[in-house]
Amino acid sequence: MTRSKLPTFRGDPDGVAFGINDNGDVVGASGDCATFSPDTLSNLQALHALLWQEGTVTDLGSLGGTGHGMGILAYNLNDQDQVVGLSDLPGDTTFHAFLWTKQTGMQDLGTLPGDVTSAASGITNESQVVGVLLDASFNPTAFLRRTV
Repeated sequence: MTRSKLPTFRGDPDGVAFGINDNGDVVGASGDCATFSPDTLSNLQALHALLWQEGTVTDLGSLGGTGHGMGILAYNLNDQDQVVGLSDLPGDTTFHAFLWTKQTGMQDLGTLPGDVTSAASGITNESQVVGVLLDASFNPTAFLRRTV
C-alpha cells in the first residue's frame, strides 16, 4: 500500500478528498480549517473545488461565490471525469449543485420551484446526478437528474 498527499490549491493550508473513480482520479476541496460542519461533513471552509489527476491539481472554478458561505467543493466524479458538488453563488448567501466537465466547465444545476439551494453528491457513468434540494427552511428533498 502506498499513500501520498494531495496538494492543495495555491497555498490553501488544508484540504479534503471526497470521491475517487476507477481511474484513480480524486475530487475534493481545499481552503481553511474550520469548525466541523454536519452539512459538508468536514472541518474545512472549502474555497476551491478540486480535481486531482496524475499528480496535478485543477481548480474547478465556482458559480460566482467566494467559498465563504457553504463553500465550493466537489463530492464525486464518474469515470469520464464529470464532477459534481456544490458552489456558493455571488454574495455567498446561497449555493447550488454543479456539474463540471473539461468541455463546459462548471454548470449550475439550479433548483426546482419552491427550493432555494441544492447540492449534488453522486454521478453515474451515464451522467445521472443525485443530490439534495433545500427549501427556505432547509427541509431536504432528494433529486435525480437524468440527461435525455
